[in-house]
Amino acid sequence: MNLKSLLLTLTATATLVAADGFYCPFAQDNSGMIQKAYCCDTFSESSGSSPAKIGNGCKAMGNDYVESCPKGGSVKCCYSIDPKIICTAEASAGDG
Repeated sequence: MNLKSLLLTLTATATLVAADGFYCPFAQDNSGMIQKAYCCDTFSESSGSSPAKIGNGCKAMGNDYVESCPKGGSVKCCYSIDPKIICTAEASAGDG
């Protein structure tokens, strides 16, 4: 892959990760999945020693950054593997 293609790919990926009003890193459970901001009612443990939690009653967040979720708790960075929402990090303010 040439340098120009690599830079374009990295730029596009960074844009996806920092979309909307939140910034989410790639999943921290070694899956490398792109995450989005979610508010979840509760969390349950995932199998093994993974840092991931399974979100229950999750709703994707919109474009506006908020410090906390409507029902309390912090906004999490999660990815979806239907029907599960897997959360691995805390969301922070993005450039959006």
